[in-house]
Amino acid sequence: MIALLAVYLVFQLIRAMQVKDDAVGIPGEVLTEMPTELLDEAAESETAVETDRAPDEDEDPDGTDEKPRSQPETDELAEESFKLALEVRQLRRDIAQLRDEADAQRGEMAELRAIIDRQSQQIEATKAAQNVSPIYGEALALAQRGMAVDVIAERCSISVAEAELVRSLARDSAASGEEQ
Repeated sequence: MIALLAVYLVFQLIRAMQVKDDAVGIPGEVLTEMPTELLDEAAESETAVETDRAPDEDEDPDGTDEKPRSQPETDELAEESFKLALEVRQLRRDIAQLRDEADAQRGEMAELRAIIDRQSQQIEATKAAQNVSPIYGEALALAQRGMAVDVIAERCSISVAEAELVRSLARDSAASGEEQ
């Protein structure tokens, strides 16, 4: 019987909270005190449930088997139920917010992994370019900066054909670095 009453009170309190939220229009508002009209309604509903029920076989018909709850006890139970319902509601909001934050962090991590992969490929391309013979290292650096073939050949004391070859190698390594 008490369990049935407790379930009924919780249902009434949840329904009252939904009505209160709709009336106030502020979905994030957290109530800290039990409204008096809800306490009165809970007390009335408790007395209505007690008077409408038929006595069980194990109970005395005059109701001396169970001690009736006083108004302060009922008020405390109703207030406790209300506070628990509010706490559950707030916890659900917190969980939803944490899930959203976790999803955002997963997206950021995926972006960062993609950036790391691109930078790793660029580093590999740079290392491959540095493995060129020291004679052509400066020529390769000049070719990567976009210098003309004649300027590269003159500065590095190599033939124009060698400078063209170095420039085409620089373009190929830059193109392969961008594709990856």
